[in-house]
Amino acid sequence: MTQDQDNTTTMFETTNVSLDSNKTLWEDIPAFAEAVAQVEVGTAEIRKKAGDQAPTGDAAEKAAAKLLLEELMLHIADQVSALAAKNGDHLLAARVEINKSAADRLPDSDLVAFAKGVAAAAAENAAALASRYKIEATELTALDTAIAKFDGMKTAPRDAIVQRKVATLTLPEAIVYVRGIYRNEIDKMMTRFKKSAPEFYKAYFAARVVVKRAATHAPAKKEEATPA
Repeated sequence: MTQDQDNTTTMFETTNVSLDSNKTLWEDIPAFAEAVAQVEVGTAEIRKKAGDQAPTGDAAEKAAAKLLLEELMLHIADQVSALAAKNGDHLLAARVEINKSAADRLPDSDLVAFAKGVAAAAAENAAALASRYKIEATELTALDTAIAKFDGMKTAPRDAIVQRKVATLTLPEAIVYVRGIYRNEIDKMMTRFKKSAPEFYKAYFAARVVVKRAATHAPAKKEEATPA
């Protein structure tokens, strides 16, 4: 890896950190989340090409995590639904209305969102669930843990595909591939945050500067993309 390539890859890593630090702002935007996952995996693969180890996705592990999440979610949802019926609380019942078939059909992001809703409803009614339905706090904690685990790996198979894609490229091509996702997708999608989250917007484009670390101590070299 040349110094310029290392400088560019460091810019990718710095930008990835900026994105991750503001995840709550974009994680519910599917296209944005997918692009971020791609640049993160692509950056890791670039480092791997330079001799570092990069993580990989595991579809089987993801499937097991999804199955566990669904089982815990459905169990808790059914108890909350029974409580809602007992109390005539139609709004609560609607929040947790789901079955196995419906859960299986949900996209990963929607499954996580619904499971979080079930967990929230259960937490709000934890006392009644514990005393009348024998739902222990450990069961609610297990659901939260399952949600967090699946949420963290729901893009694993897709990430593996991106990783294989980058792995087939030469190092310069891999850098061009990742840079292209930044320039053509994420840079453009950042426009939505210019007014709604100006600090994130400015921090992102500040990170998108390639710092030329060399003996000459040349000034920073900016990417073509600049804030709109």
